[in-house]
Amino acid sequence: KDSDAMSHHLLERRQTEGWSGDVVMIHADLGARVEWQQTPDYVQNLAQRKGVPLNVVRWTHGDLIDRIWQRYYADPSRPCWPSSKVRYCTSDLKRAPISRWIRNTYSTGKVVCAIGLRAKESHARAKKPTVSVRDDCTAPTLNRLTLNWLPIHEWSEANVWDCIRTHGNLAHPAYRLERPNQRLSCALCVLASLNDLLNGAVHNPDTYRELCRVEAVTGYS
Repeated sequence: KDSDAMSHHLLERRQTEGWSGDVVMIHADLGARVEWQQTPDYVQNLAQRKGVPLNVVRWTHGDLIDRIWQRYYADPSRPCWPSSKVRYCTSDLKRAPISRWIRNTYSTGKVVCAIGLRAKESHARAKKPTVSVRDDCTAPTLNRLTLNWLPIHEWSEANVWDCIRTHGNLAHPAYRLERPNQRLSCALCVLASLNDLLNGAVHNPDTYRELCRVEAVTGYS
């Protein structure tokens, strides 16, 4: 919902304020066994509705479940799951593939990577600066400067839904369930609420069973 609202907001500002430069959407796909089944089509539909090219990037060594197994077999003595302190799901499978795409696409110039993170989601996100240098995509010798920008950092959840309603009132199917998701990430995110985990298990049973198998084999919950 936050990425949707950010897209609506920025594209509207671009039109009214006359911003120049190319605009694209980037989606980091964590794999069919991990994402909500509807997510790929939903993201594609959002890009089409907004008239913006969509680029889907992926980790080059499998999906998030492969990454969990890889960490377990590399060192069975340590917990293999992502956590709030070890968010390799974000660093390895989201941030790194997006940065690789930026470096390969923009050899020089200024790039602004807008991200739909809000301060009220967590204490860690509240501490993030609204604008920062994306170091792994910045190369002074190539005259390439890349910035991370959090344009809706100060928005409330009510602001997000107001924006979505203003722009067609379409949202991911997980937000339209009888007990709608509070947030949306992986189908069964390790940081999700109980409500969202139950939704994820009911509507993505194969993913739920596979994650239970990982718990049974590794001994880590």
